[in-house]
Amino acid sequence: MFNRREFLAYGAIAASSVLTGVSGDVPDCDGVPCVDYHVHVGNELSIDQAVEISLRRGIKFGLVQHAGIPGQGYAISDDAGLHAWVRSLEGKPVFKGIEAESVNWVSAFSKSTIAQLDYVQADALGMPDRLGKSMQIWKPDFRPANPQEFMDRYVDFQVQRIVTEPIDIFVVPAFLPESLLRDYDRLWTPKRMRTVIEAAVKANVALEIDCRFRVPHLRFLEMAKAAGTKFAFGSNYQTLPEIGDISYCVEMYKRIGLQRSQFFRPNGAGKRL
Repeated sequence: MFNRREFLAYGAIAASSVLTGVSGDVPDCDGVPCVDYHVHVGNELSIDQAVEISLRRGIKFGLVQHAGIPGQGYAISDDAGLHAWVRSLEGKPVFKGIEAESVNWVSAFSKSTIAQLDYVQADALGMPDRLGKSMQIWKPDFRPANPQEFMDRYVDFQVQRIVTEPIDIFVVPAFLPESLLRDYDRLWTPKRMRTVIEAAVKANVALEIDCRFRVPHLRFLEMAKAAGTKFAFGSNYQTLPEIGDISYCVEMYKRIGLQRSQFFRPNGAGKRL
């Protein structure tokens, strides 16, 4: 595991890498891809601040904003907003992305506009209850009445998003609500892990190694590697100084012996639209 000193030293090594804005360019840092695809900008972090941190640490960023249908409070909710987001990143040494919210997000955008992005990512943290309302499972007070039933529906929802939506990266896979963490290994059974992994392989969707929540665990990653999954790094932080902290990602990359050929490289989102 990288401690803070080792992480900063890693960033110093990475600073010698050339961070260009060319789609698909992923810098190499001592044999490890040096990129963080999960950097949110907004009230806590401006684009210029993100670029400065990226250049200083030598870690190329993929910048994202939440995107979905109008009326839900998302930063981007129509083609005009998405065009503006893309324009704001033009010429900057970053990847252009969005975090797609809810399963109906595609209806808010045209295919040609989505295709201007480098990638689209999505998660299952807003999985709906039986009435269709988001359960917001990331909140500390979320407690499912029946953990096993919740897990079955949770896995089904992950598979639904992976195989039916035009996404490139599925983020925070194998996340669990705080109330279920003590039973993590019991709830994430081999069958459930395999179901998500096989869906990702079939749909050619990369699975994120997420630094904020430190997921997936080693067991899941080893199974995913053996199945031929692609992987992506994500710090998933929105505050300083954690922005760009991919230490857990690097640790797992090395522990399971990943190769660069198994790492996600953007080549334009919306290919499956």
